[in-house]
Amino acid sequence: MKRYLVPLFLGLSVCGQTAASATSEELPAVALELVAEGLNAPLFLVAPPDGSGRRLIGDQIGVALMLMPDGRVLDTPFLDLRDVLTPLLKAFDERGLLALAFHPKFAQNGLFYVNYSAKRRENSPFTGKTAYTWRTSEFKISASNRNQANRSSERILLEFDWVNRKHNGGGLAFGPDGYLYVGVGDGGGAHGVPDVYIPPKVDTTDPNRHSKNISEDPFMIPKKFHKYDLFAQDTKRLQGKILRIDVDHGHPGYAIPPTNIFRGKSEGRDEIYAWGFRNPFRLSFDRAGHGDIFVSGVAESFWETVYLVDRQGNYGWSIREGTHCYVRARAYDPPKDCARHGALREPIRDPIIEYPNWSVLRKGSKVKATPLGTANIGGFVYRGKALPGLYGKFVFGDFSAKVMLPTGQLFVATPTTVWRAPWSLAKLKQLDVRIHSLGEDADGELYVLTTAQGIPVGQSGKLWKIVPKK
Repeated sequence: MKRYLVPLFLGLSVCGQTAASATSEELPAVALELVAEGLNAPLFLVAPPDGSGRRLIGDQIGVALMLMPDGRVLDTPFLDLRDVLTPLLKAFDERGLLALAFHPKFAQNGLFYVNYSAKRRENSPFTGKTAYTWRTSEFKISASNRNQANRSSERILLEFDWVNRKHNGGGLAFGPDGYLYVGVGDGGGAHGVPDVYIPPKVDTTDPNRHSKNISEDPFMIPKKFHKYDLFAQDTKRLQGKILRIDVDHGHPGYAIPPTNIFRGKSEGRDEIYAWGFRNPFRLSFDRAGHGDIFVSGVAESFWETVYLVDRQGNYGWSIREGTHCYVRARAYDPPKDCARHGALREPIRDPIIEYPNWSVLRKGSKVKATPLGTANIGGFVYRGKALPGLYGKFVFGDFSAKVMLPTGQLFVATPTTVWRAPWSLAKLKQLDVRIHSLGEDADGELYVLTTAQGIPVGQSGKLWKIVPKK
């Protein structure tokens, strides 16, 4: 009997308003050039800021592999955390080695930072088989081999006891201000602690098939779990936030940047930079250096979003999902009117990109829209040279156009004359695999990380570079 794999992936989900269609814009023809294969479930590609031309491929199962300038992937991992990683399910799982960011002065100090899912701590209040320890740590490269990390150098900066394999967030990047920005999910507590569902039989013609008997279905969450939706708006908690910390001071921990909005104030935690996020799986800075952060807002119900976080504040979840009201108790038929301000009377900031996902086709849905995908997995403002027609546009991926088929998509969003106004959306390329993430090298060129199945199983994972079509 086969496990019911694909529907569970959409604890990540997708949707939107900004893009009623995604076909109107003239874009350059692109191709995907295979760079590496035989991976498990690759989630990131990053380049050390040291002029070496090396790139690092991060695999969800807990290894980061060094890709040399000549295209070789070294056999010995740069970093191997498999012995401390929580065991991943042989199905959809959002845990694992999620992100890595090199210190801006890596060439001098050899420091880098990772977000990963460690095994459950002994004193954790959660005992389910999906419970684990959410962790951000600092490491240093080996003194004798710059292509390997020193595992014993780990300095743990942030740890949370996590109940569920969902809503981890995990985005990690340094800003032009030299501070580390950390995307923390809202905890996934609303989804309880279910077992992996194995259905007796699935009617593949039923558009509502993904909800039947699945306790994690976001449209059928028991009321006792609804309280967890409040975490992202609670500024006394770090869940559902973008954190900003100073890793160069405050050892053995970290310091708080002097301009963090709640520093020294009773209204919120010092580390918070922005709040109101469900699952900031990916965040990226525009290389132009203005400090603009692009945060992927993976949907809980209908609307996939990308947020331009150009200032501190409230970005809406779970009062809103994108520009739309959200109430879990009536997730199929959300109210038309809801608050435009948070509990501190601060305005809620809308996304710049929004589109509807597959859930609008579900049998109970009262939302009428044409779905454009299944899950927004983040991207980058393109600042490379190979594709001048994409310069200054936001290139991002969607997990799959169709939920049951490997049909990943690349989209391009173009800014309007007003930077924060909704960006137009167009499809760049359709794939025959599922997209897990995008990556960026030292030259600003972009990469796509894919698998055939969309889960951390097998060796179908591949790394592709986006290049001009010949």
